[in-house]
Amino acid sequence: MKYSILFLFFSCSVFSQTAIYNKINSDNNFKEYQSKNGNIIKVGDTLSIALPANGNTFLFITQGNAPGGIILANTKNVITKIKTIGNKTRGFKTYALFRGYGLSVYADIESALEVGEIKEIIPRM
Repeated sequence: MKYSILFLFFSCSVFSQTAIYNKINSDNNFKEYQSKNGNIIKVGDTLSIALPANGNTFLFITQGNAPGGIILANTKNVITKIKTIGNKTRGFKTYALFRGYGLSVYADIESALEVGEIKEIIPRM
């Protein structure tokens, strides 16, 4: 009985992880992210994508290791995963992943918000 309660507690704490801006110290998948301005972004929220900051391609939204194309502009996409990538020397970046046209799309949350490639983040109802 003790072990099942301990396992239940451990599994709940693992799935409720929150990545916090400038306090991330490992590559990981998270269920939510606290941005630089304090907003909480969760898996299941919707990203409203704006126009590319670079004309025909996005600067901070990539698809298949290439800049996202204009076809992603003015769309709404549900976040399927929140992932951090990096190392302790260079630091870590947090990405929101969603399904694009055939491939997963990575959106660098902080940078895309800063240059306006993400219009808004709509919380899941």
